[in-house]
Amino acid sequence: MRVWPYIAALVAIIAARGVLAQDKPPELTPAGKVILQGKLAAEGQPLYDRPGPGKPITFPLAMCTFPGGLCGAVRRDGTVAVSPRYDWVGKFSDNRAAVRLNGLYGFVDEEGREVVRPQYRIVGDYEYGFAQVDVDGKSGLIDRDGKMVFAPKYGFITAMGPDRFYVSEHRWVGGTTGAEDFSGMRTEFTATGGMKVIGLFLGSDTIMPDSSGYVVDIAGRQIEPRAQFPAFDKNDPSITWVQREKLWGLARSDGSWLVEPKFQYVDALRDGLARVTLNGKVGFLDRTGNFAIEPVFDKAEWFTSGLGRTSAERDGVVGVIDKTGAWVFRTNYQYLYLARQLGKDGEPETVFGWHFKNDNRWGLLNLDGRVVLNAEFDQVVWRCGDDRLRAYRNKDLLYFKADGSPLQPPDGRLLNFACSDAPLYTLKIGDKYGLLDSNLRPLTPVHFDAMVWAGQNARNAKIDGKWGRIGPDGRWLLEPRFDHLSSDTDPFVASIDGKRGFVRADGSWLIEPKFDAAIIGRDGKAFVTIAGTTGVVRLADQSWIVQPRRGVMCDIGGGLISEVDGKRVVLSPAGETWVDIGAERIGINLDLGLLTFLRDGKWGLVDTSGQVMLEPQFEEPTYFTQRGIAWAKRDGRWCAINRRGHPVPGIACADADPLRRPNARFECKVEP
Repeated sequence: MRVWPYIAALVAIIAARGVLAQDKPPELTPAGKVILQGKLAAEGQPLYDRPGPGKPITFPLAMCTFPGGLCGAVRRDGTVAVSPRYDWVGKFSDNRAAVRLNGLYGFVDEEGREVVRPQYRIVGDYEYGFAQVDVDGKSGLIDRDGKMVFAPKYGFITAMGPDRFYVSEHRWVGGTTGAEDFSGMRTEFTATGGMKVIGLFLGSDTIMPDSSGYVVDIAGRQIEPRAQFPAFDKNDPSITWVQREKLWGLARSDGSWLVEPKFQYVDALRDGLARVTLNGKVGFLDRTGNFAIEPVFDKAEWFTSGLGRTSAERDGVVGVIDKTGAWVFRTNYQYLYLARQLGKDGEPETVFGWHFKNDNRWGLLNLDGRVVLNAEFDQVVWRCGDDRLRAYRNKDLLYFKADGSPLQPPDGRLLNFACSDAPLYTLKIGDKYGLLDSNLRPLTPVHFDAMVWAGQNARNAKIDGKWGRIGPDGRWLLEPRFDHLSSDTDPFVASIDGKRGFVRADGSWLIEPKFDAAIIGRDGKAFVTIAGTTGVVRLADQSWIVQPRRGVMCDIGGGLISEVDGKRVVLSPAGETWVDIGAERIGINLDLGLLTFLRDGKWGLVDTSGQVMLEPQFEEPTYFTQRGIAWAKRDGRWCAINRRGHPVPGIACADADPLRRPNARFECKVEP
């Protein structure tokens, strides 16, 4: 493997800093202390639109915002519980946290003692006193002291209790390249910048033919066959599905066969029938194990409780059958399946018809097979909680009543009308806008030039070149006299004669218009520009948090970015300098502990105290988002490095970014 430049110098620098710091207990950088205080302030607050308090923080809390950018963990008061010497520290569970060093995992306790030295390629969290570890592609279990309790000979093993362990021949590895885990779900970025999750999703009632899992005791003796799968009949646990030589049969509790193994795929009973596959054909068993519907179908969905019918396909004919296997109706469509709507807050799901596909377009039938919406949509039709139907036609989102009649006029479109949206609704006809109430009755004429959300009960509207604000009754809350209005509720930014100020909800000025640009940020502060300078003002008393300074400034969460003459500096929320290294671009996620930065065409790494830890040498940004490794590009090759800048053994380099992340550029602006 090629030895990269600067490594020897970096090791010498780190060693020298280590000697100087031997007598000084480690502590968070100023940025780290601000981040910790922010986490504590947000603790227990509702998350987004979820009711009730959020989860409390688990302490010790893993953090990487130490000098040098290594990771440790802190207690609630900010004192160090785990010394910052690792590339990554996981969340504490069962008084243990996984740590990663140079690509290998071990474990520490809450006092920071290393109870398992880093030696494993993949580990899971401790549960019931045991943690899954990988040894040469096989899984075993270690106890709290690191002793191997189950030898690494399984595809997967996890504790279900102090004396019950689920094991499988199959490998359930997920995560990302270089940061694999035992989740069974692999995360990948797409070429267009999106993200997709691929892999195993537990919880399905369908038993696949390669299923090999079972439950053992602490001695490794099998005590429950295939326990992760549902019983044949949830009301009668004495009969279960059992696999023999890749075929499934029904076994009684005394071990005798109710039905000899012969099925390739099986389900649990649903609505009194269990779907099975025999010699490639689908049929259904009743509770006695006899065929209620002979296996004659090429495809069939399971029965839904109380409906008494399901979709099926036989000899190219697609339709719906009843519980005797007789056709309820047949079609010439490509595909047909039940349209379901998930219940809210634990309520059961409801069904509202049949999705069907014809000529690669989607439509909707009612439960009796009558066409509600013709097959002319890009995707399946969805139903809102108020029974509205929504569907995309040629990428335009359209809405319909439950009977399929359109809700929007032929020449218009409904905006702000998603299932979760509340009135006021916007109607667009041509290039003009108007407002509708909850019953889609007009609140205003359709004559506005623009319409923008401004809170649940208000909209900003533009007419004759001026902006105003309209209330829930369709009347003006603020007459249209402004050049610009922000979508904030109270206060908000308004502009007159090219100057920005801040307006209260009653229309009075909080701060008279005098700024060139303004935006309201978090925690009652606002960013304003005036005569080429930017400052941060506290709206409550109109005092300066950060006095105006040359250039532009913006919020990055836990800190600020200041940009002057193409150079960026990281500041504290109060404006003190944290990182000033002449960077043209710099990472904005302070939580990572090491920030990627661009200087003279190359990328390097700096910690949150402003120490350059790796001089610029890479061709692309380098982010430590993958369990203590970063993918760094040099000489056209992507290689994994640790937080000390060393190549990580055992992880192969690649010709392309293994994560395929989009190289998005953060623009520091007061106004978009």
